[in-house]
Amino acid sequence: MKKRIILVLLLLALVLGMAVSAEATVATKPITVDYADIMIFVNGNTITLQPDEEPFIYNGRTFVPIRFVSEALNQTVEWIDWIKAVKITGGADANSLAEKDQEIAALKAQVTSLQNRIDYLEDGDEEEEEDEDVDEQLSDLEDELIDDYTELENVEIDDLRLDGDEDDVDVEIDVDLDEYGDDWEDLDDSDIEDWLEDLVSDIQDEFSDDTVVTGDITDIDSDDVLVKFEKDGDDDLEVTFKDDDYRDSSGSSSSDDADDVIDSLEDEDYDVGGIDFTMNITYYEDDDRVSANLRAVYNDAESDWDDLDDDEIESDVEDICQDIADAFEDDADISLELIKIYFYDRDDSLLDSFNYDVEDGEL
Repeated sequence: MKKRIILVLLLLALVLGMAVSAEATVATKPITVDYADIMIFVNGNTITLQPDEEPFIYNGRTFVPIRFVSEALNQTVEWIDWIKAVKITGGADANSLAEKDQEIAALKAQVTSLQNRIDYLEDGDEEEEEDEDVDEQLSDLEDELIDDYTELENVEIDDLRLDGDEDDVDVEIDVDLDEYGDDWEDLDDSDIEDWLEDLVSDIQDEFSDDTVVTGDITDIDSDDVLVKFEKDGDDDLEVTFKDDDYRDSSGSSSSDDADDVIDSLEDEDYDVGGIDFTMNITYYEDDDRVSANLRAVYNDAESDWDDLDDDEIESDVEDICQDIADAFEDDADISLELIKIYFYDRDDSLLDSFNYDVEDGEL
């Protein structure tokens, strides 16, 4: 490190308030400073110095020209001669900083708003794409069903339409009874129910066992709804016939109707004195008689049966027999004369048997 000795005249100015008069003391003295080839960087850039602006070290501190430093930082330097003062202006004051903070906060809010808008549009696009996928799936399934279900027995299906989504599907089926009225009249309820059962099953296979399927079969000539149907997920298919003007006795024989009634009755559970039974029914068409076998659903029902009061047993048995008679009368137009009913333990031990006279309404 090289050392040179220079004389630096130090001017000390003391300004007292805003007074016009001032006192000053001027003196000179020799000092020893170190030149160490000091380099200066401003905002990452090296600044080239003039020879007479070279920084130096004195008494452990580094001195640089104040004008050079200030202007490098984009500040203004002014020399006030009459008071021997340096005035430096520039930079951000408190108000400017506050304004900048507000601007930054406003920009951040705009960015957040724009991001939320983008997210909303993207979600909307995804939902729209999902809807389009479901619509395409329904359209493809509709084409398949039209090909597979062209006829209901001898009745040609004029059109079949699907609407909805994977949770709820609405089915509209058109037939032309002006052309197929006689064929429709030849149908029985079971023909229609079996056809609809297969159709609905195919729809749920495409989507889910939980899909709710509802629909109508409509005559395009009269615009009358002939059949309404609904299957709520795993529940049984419910079919409502509204075509009394087009089919006599639902277009089915007494034997067919009796079978439908039997199926319906055998799906039910029965109770006698708190003991649960399932039923198996045989219908004898020649003498309008029914034999009903009821079997307990759990073991050792015999001991519970023995504890029952006879009047309680007879009352419950009469109710069961009357339900059977009413079902045959209402749904198959069959007037039963006699119902023979048998009760068994789960191991097929006979508990009791009764004969129910339908006309008299008693055992």
